[in-house]
Amino acid sequence: MRNSGRSSLFLMELMIAFLIFSVCACVCAAIIAAAWSDISQSRDMSNALIIAQNEAELIKGGQGSDSTKYYDSGLAASDSESAAYSATMTLSPSENGLTGYKVEVFRASDNKLIYTVDSAYYAF
Repeated sequence: MRNSGRSSLFLMELMIAFLIFSVCACVCAAIIAAAWSDISQSRDMSNALIIAQNEAELIKGGQGSDSTKYYDSGLAASDSESAAYSATMTLSPSENGLTGYKVEVFRASDNKLIYTVDSAYYAF
């Protein structure tokens, strides 16, 4: 009979250990899911910043115009079907040689605005 008491105590300890490990596993899964979301947002922001800077430099160099361009996830020019990002450039010439421009970068999957550059340059 003594053996039965010890085995039930061992079974209780084992169940408590499994409970603790399963709770820890759930917490770790939630942390990993939140980190994955942050990584995805960070990647989108970084890519949008690169696209916006490139387009702004093209505009200031005189090669940009009012248009919409599409980019894949590797930041290469793409068609609209396989695009991960879209960039919309708007120029607004004004008096005294000052030209304003706006570059907006969107995530193509849900058309969400990620990054905007709104600036001006002086054209000689």
